[in-house]
Amino acid sequence: MNPWSGLKELPRQVWILCLAILVNRAGTMVLPFLAIYLTKSLGFAAERAGFVVALYGVGALITAPLSGWLSDRYGTALIMRLSLFLSAIVLFLFPFVRRLSRLRAVLHCTRQFPQERCTG
Repeated sequence: MNPWSGLKELPRQVWILCLAILVNRAGTMVLPFLAIYLTKSLGFAAERAGFVVALYGVGALITAPLSGWLSDRYGTALIMRLSLFLSAIVLFLFPFVRRLSRLRAVLHCTRQFPQERCTG
């Protein structure tokens, strides 16, 4: 008995959504390496890099209720699609940011689209 055999019966839309989430999660792998990038490439002090990474976590706490409210109001599927698309665009901006103020803005935008909070 193969537990994976039923997966081929899933609709095409489910596979597309799973692929989009996989690509998005691969993109968020930049976050564990953000402190290294900030200190080695941009020359930030360790304290400043830690502050920037902490901003990401604070943003996640603040935007969680917002994403739940948006999901309730506009529908989970729409919010998830928008969040996946917009977070990919924002993550693309990371290599072009060189100043702390702009980096804060990019991190804030990244947490505005918390797709993992839109699945319920």
